[in-house]
Amino acid sequence: MTRARSWARAVITLLAVSVLIVGVADAQDGRQGAVSGFGGLGFVSVQSLALGEAELVFAGSFGSGIFKSEDAGKTWRPVNEGLTDPFVYVVTVAPDGTVFAGTLRGGIFRSHNQGKSWVPVNTGLERLETHVLVHHQGALYAGTGSGVYRSANGGTSWVSDNEGLKNLLIRALAIDTGGFMYAGTTGMGIYRKDLKHSKWVRITATQLSHPRDRLPENFVRALVADETGGLYAGTADNGIYVSGDRGDSWRVLGKGIENASIRALAIGGSSWFAGTGQGMYRSVDRGKTWIAVNEGLSERSVQGFAVGKDGLVYAGTSAGIFKTDDHGAHWSPSNQGLDSTPRLLGPAH
Repeated sequence: MTRARSWARAVITLLAVSVLIVGVADAQDGRQGAVSGFGGLGFVSVQSLALGEAELVFAGSFGSGIFKSEDAGKTWRPVNEGLTDPFVYVVTVAPDGTVFAGTLRGGIFRSHNQGKSWVPVNTGLERLETHVLVHHQGALYAGTGSGVYRSANGGTSWVSDNEGLKNLLIRALAIDTGGFMYAGTTGMGIYRKDLKHSKWVRITATQLSHPRDRLPENFVRALVADETGGLYAGTADNGIYVSGDRGDSWRVLGKGIENASIRALAIGGSSWFAGTGQGMYRSVDRGKTWIAVNEGLSERSVQGFAVGKDGLVYAGTSAGIFKTDDHGAHWSPSNQGLDSTPRLLGPAH
C-alpha cells in the first residue's frame, strides 16, 4: 500500500510538472492563438499603454503580448500576429501612425496596419531587450540592454549611439528643447549628450550643495523634459527630482511622494501624474505637492500609464488596466477582453 501511494504521488508530480512546462512554452509562443489561449487564469500585467487616433489604444503586456482597443478601453482584443515575443516592455505610436513595440527577447517589432500584424526590425541591434522607444524629429531612438540605438528609416536598420555609455541597460530616454538627450539607467544614474555630438557624459553629484538634494545614482526609470528646459527624473524609492540646468544640479520635487518608486511620469497641463508601486499620484501645482488618487484602483502596482484629453488617463498595472475620466479622482477596471489570459507578474521596478 505504501509503495502504491508513493507511485501515485510520483505520477501526480510528473503530471504537474508536465502541465507547468507546457504552460510556460505556450506563454513564450508569439503566435496570437498561443499567447491568448489559456482561459480564465487571471489578469494581464500591463507594462505600457499608447494612444492612437480617436479611441484607439494599445496595451503591451508582460507575457500575453499586445492588446488593442478601438472604443477607448471598453473592450480589448489581442493583436499578436507576427509577434514572436509576448513579453512586451513598451508600445509607442509614431506621428505617422506606425506602431512599435519593444520586447524582452525578441527586440523591436513594427506594425503598419494598427497592430493587425507585426514584423521584427532588429538589424543593427546588439542586445534585443528593449525598454524604451522615443521619436524625435524623424528619428526613432531605442533604449536597450546594450545602450542607445538610433534609426533614421523607421526601424528598418539601427546604428549604435553608445560612445561613453559602457554597454548599459537603458530604462528611460528624454530629449529637451535645446537638443540634449538624457538616458536613465539601471545602476548608473543618468547620462547626457548633445545630439550634435557622439559622446555621452555621466551626470554626477559633484556640483550639488546639499546631500538631501543629491540625485541618487542608481535606478532611473522615468525621465521627462519640459518646454522650459526643466528635466524631471523618477527614481527607485527616492521620488522625483528636477533640474533646471541640464542635470548639473538637482532638487527634490514636491511633498507627498518623496520615498515612492516612480515607474512613470507625465508633466504638463493642469494635472501632473506619477505612477508608482503604491498607486497613482497627482499634482495640480506643478509638482509642489502630490496626493494619492487611488479610489477604485484596486491594484496599486502601476507599471505605466497614458494621459489623454479632458481628464482621461489609462493606468497599466500588475492586474490589468484601469481608467479614469476625471483626472484620477475615480478609477474603474477596463479589462474586458484581457481576463482570458494568465497573470504573469512584470518586473519589480
